[in-house]
Amino acid sequence: MPMDRETQLKLVNLRDEAGVLSLYVNADPRQEGATPPWKTRLDQGVKQLLEAVDNGTRSLLGRRVEELKIDIEALVHPGSPGVGRALFVALGTGETYTVGLQTPLTDRVALGPRSHIAPMFGAWAEGSPVGVAVVDGKGMRLLDSRFGKCEEVSGLLFELDTSEWRVMKGPGGHGRDFHSSSTQYDLFDYRVAEHLQKFLAAAHSTLEEHTAEFGWELLVVTGEPELVEAASKSLRNGVKAEVVPSQLVLSQKSPAQIQQALAPEIAAARRARDERLATDFAEAPPRAAIGSEEVLDALQGGRVDRLVIERDSVWSARKIPEGAVLADAVAPGEAEVATAIAEAQLGEAMIEMALASDARVSILGEGVDLGEKAGGVGAFLRW
Repeated sequence: MPMDRETQLKLVNLRDEAGVLSLYVNADPRQEGATPPWKTRLDQGVKQLLEAVDNGTRSLLGRRVEELKIDIEALVHPGSPGVGRALFVALGTGETYTVGLQTPLTDRVALGPRSHIAPMFGAWAEGSPVGVAVVDGKGMRLLDSRFGKCEEVSGLLFELDTSEWRVMKGPGGHGRDFHSSSTQYDLFDYRVAEHLQKFLAAAHSTLEEHTAEFGWELLVVTGEPELVEAASKSLRNGVKAEVVPSQLVLSQKSPAQIQQALAPEIAAARRARDERLATDFAEAPPRAAIGSEEVLDALQGGRVDRLVIERDSVWSARKIPEGAVLADAVAPGEAEVATAIAEAQLGEAMIEMALASDARVSILGEGVDLGEKAGGVGAFLRW
């Protein structure tokens, strides 16, 4: 299934009294071996989990794992699509979801009352949906870029009817006649350029519709400067995504080449957006909740407009070992790991509460923080 807001909601709301099994693998093609190392870690994690749970859960878990044998084989197969892959299954109902991304995820096995979504939201911080509008003399190409994958989704073709235009052609030669002929051609080109710019300016409604449909957080408009200005000037108040102008001319490039060329600008735009968000948060009190205790209180009261979580504090998984098994039946061996797991579980509960109250959720990129007092989490309040 594609990773979008609808998928977010489905995964966040996936609960089961018998437990939800969440399996993550990072199929890094640089890791060689007869047996993929991520498959080894997953197999070991599932085995450890089966040995740790009680008899009733062990029987149900074992049965579901056996039923999902083909799905799990696809999850770990080197030739399957996506670098980061995840499989979620509700043990009681058998409901399953699979997600594949070109963005790396962390190897992990988790069992709990709800799906384990920390790695998925960590990936969201650096690979969330971006729209790309490539403009040139032929019109506009529209592309959707998300989690390392880019595809062309739509376009607008510029067709100019010049049948009623009168182009004056003076006689050949030098001096005045040549100047008159050149002027007429310049005027013709000017009128074509003028109509093209009007055409691109009128495309704002299409861009707004696509932004809403695809959930774009950023909209990159790229091409010749005058065409980028024409296409983006009417968007500043109407489109919900942040508009990022680029002067790269990419009209003849493939979607993959366009994504690669724009990657530095998209990364810079994401970081600038996160830094502005952190700055706004520092200036937000008293319309802000600072720290987990205040944020939880505000979430319970439905007062949160935007939940903000630092990636490094909870979502990077740096404190949780690769291939770790997260379940109530498996006690972490180190206090630091236990704390990291508790933080991740708390963060997931906060995200669930935020989405349930139609609040926005922002995971800050690496290196951007909310200040020492926040302890990694904060919120902008509605009142």
